Amino acid sequence: MHKLFFRTLSGGLRAFAPEHVRAGMFVVACLALIVGEGDAPGFAREPARGPSPAADVAAIAAAPHLLFRHAGADANYNVMRIAPLDRPSAGEVGTLRCERLSFAAGRGICLQADRGVFTTYKAVLFDRTLKATSSMKLEGGPSRTKVSADGRLGAITVFLIGHSYSATSFSTKTSLVDMASGSELTDLEQFATWKAGARFKAADFNFWGVTFTRDSNAFYASLGTGGKIYLVKGDLGLRKLTVVREGIECPSLSPDNRLIVFKRRVASIAGAWRLYVLDLATMAERPLAAETQYVDDQAEWLDNERVLYAVPRKNSPVSDVWVSPVDDSGPSRIYLSEASSPIVVR
Repeated sequence: MHKLFFRTLSGGLRAFAPEHVRAGMFVVACLALIVGEGDAPGFAREPARGPSPAADVAAIAAAPHLLFRHAGADANYNVMRIAPLDRPSAGEVGTLRCERLSFAAGRGICLQADRGVFTTYKAVLFDRTLKATSSMKLEGGPSRTKVSADGRLGAITVFLIGHSYSATSFSTKTSLVDMASGSELTDLEQFATWKAGARFKAADFNFWGVTFTRDSNAFYASLGTGGKIYLVKGDLGLRKLTVVREGIECPSLSPDNRLIVFKRRVASIAGAWRLYVLDLATMAERPLAAETQYVDDQAEWLDNERVLYAVPRKNSPVSDVWVSPVDDSGPSRIYLSEASSPIVVR
């Protein structure tokens, strides 16, 4: 059962609300505008480009490429795009509009919001031609999604209450999906969680930010409970989660499975997260010194040495994708303008 968190001004999580209170607050939350999602008001209504020729998409998809969400203030806002990895600004516009997306091994997930009098949400599964193959209804607003490297499994996190991890309250659901059938396998609250060799359970458990290992049966995620956030490692076959470390949010595992880049709250103001690096062999961690901006995103690895992530422009619905070396060998820089939710496909 999903419970509601309350955050203190310092960002800590307090007790959950009773079910009857949560239900009332959910109605209010559903009526609220989710910032940064959907069609942003005031955007210039430039003519939208038509669907990309299939041959163009196929040609780009045949080589290493990048999928991302267009985040420019125009009619293509939220449209998924595909571009060559060595020329990310030169690409094609797809036909799906996504709040968040992921893709691997020929299978992808596009999280969508249909905004009207009553907003509804769904996850659309798509293939390597960027065409939808199936869809499933979501219980709340899109947050995170990830497809395992072998394309077998997908992970979807939605907000049941609230629309941001900076919100005064939020509640999440994180599901694992069979990418072949499009069916939900389980959600992480059904797993047995262990900490320091003992069962660990609380009514205020919230999970988010799944990242898969090369063996898609194993994965990492964030667990929030009792005012703390933990890194957990999951085993799908055993339906088991084990607490690995405290203070790690939105983990992203490197392609060689050696490092995790994650975000950590460093101040009490909203959105005050910095990127950090964890070495899984030594469990040593350090700030990602190349990036001094606040970053509220789950990073994507460009390769084993660099990570990509979105940073909103100040007082603007537009965001850009930045790149940083994890060894701090150089400064961060903009990798792709007017973009978010980058996914590297090799």
